[in-house]
Amino acid sequence: MAYFFRDQESRFYRQDMLRQQIDAGYQLASSRDFPSVRDSMLTHVLMEGDAIRVSRYEWGLYDIVSVKSQIQQDSMQQVAMIGQHITDSTVLYIVDEDRPLSVSGKTVIKGNTFLPKSGIRPSYVDGDYFQGYKDIIEGKMGDSDRKMPSVVENRLQYIQSLLVFDSLPYPELPGGTIKAAFSAGTQTYRVSGLSFIQDSLTGNIIVVSDTTIRISSSSHLDDIIVIAPSIRIETGFKGNAQFFATDSIVLEEKVNLLYPSTIGLISEKDSNSKISIGKQCELAGTVFLYEKERSDIPPIASFGKDCRVEGDLYITGLLDYAKGFQVSGKIACYRFLYKSPSSLYENFLVDVTFDRSKRSPYFISSYLQNNDKGKVFNKPIKWYHEI
Repeated sequence: MAYFFRDQESRFYRQDMLRQQIDAGYQLASSRDFPSVRDSMLTHVLMEGDAIRVSRYEWGLYDIVSVKSQIQQDSMQQVAMIGQHITDSTVLYIVDEDRPLSVSGKTVIKGNTFLPKSGIRPSYVDGDYFQGYKDIIEGKMGDSDRKMPSVVENRLQYIQSLLVFDSLPYPELPGGTIKAAFSAGTQTYRVSGLSFIQDSLTGNIIVVSDTTIRISSSSHLDDIIVIAPSIRIETGFKGNAQFFATDSIVLEEKVNLLYPSTIGLISEKDSNSKISIGKQCELAGTVFLYEKERSDIPPIASFGKDCRVEGDLYITGLLDYAKGFQVSGKIACYRFLYKSPSSLYENFLVDVTFDRSKRSPYFISSYLQNNDKGKVFNKPIKWYHEI
């Protein structure tokens, strides 16, 4: 009995030590200035065999942190996806192109804004005048610059490094269910021809094509990355993934991308790249369209009727929308386009709702944009229970 209790007490002690080391390793790896590193080992100088393995690596617009602690024969592991917890209240940023912003109908803008110096004004559209808040904007107003807010160059370079289609030395994507742990190596697969994904893919998986990838409404995707020149997502799809392309991304009607999903398109100059999102789609995460050098004909992100977005929109181009457009989060773009039955309007907001306060207080943003370090904290988005 005495041996049994001593053994149990020793086991409980090691478990407590493992938890403490896991917590310390996670706090270190998720700190603001900790670099990306794969499988860095911290050893105990007094206890032979005791060590903490720490990994932090980029996963699309987010980071994966993995910590494994070992004491003698016992071990414990913790894996998390992390992002930025941002405390500002900005809802709208429009590049100053000497064009005023006009509002009409039942438009709601709640949050801080950065607008062109020419200001904001109520207007008529198809006989309908502005019917909203008396001061139009429920929040503070500031002047925008003649360029978009900056992005994190290292993160952008990482995304661009994924968008290389010259050689794809990866195995063909097998059918069926595939699960890959984030604490292990990334599994990368290619799909050829008229690529169609209709399987169940979960975790540390990247799927690449050099043509067009179609995502079936019957497929199950969770946390994976999809990369191709063009991506098309079928009507009714529901899942969570990060999609990156160079030519186009098309969401058909009633697509539901769960948090934290990403729609990302990096456009080359004068390539007519476009993001097209069908009516009644719901997105939670990040939508970005990036163009390094401004084209004569800017790229377009288009949202159909009654689309809802919770998160961040970063559009280095034109944002084309239809009535019923709702955003709970932050929008940055050059200008807006609205097409009524009778005319096309630039920098008009008609029957839209941009409400920063409706975004969940637990929403964690991506690492796409630079932010004031004094107001940003790294926070876990989700935890993974991996053996």
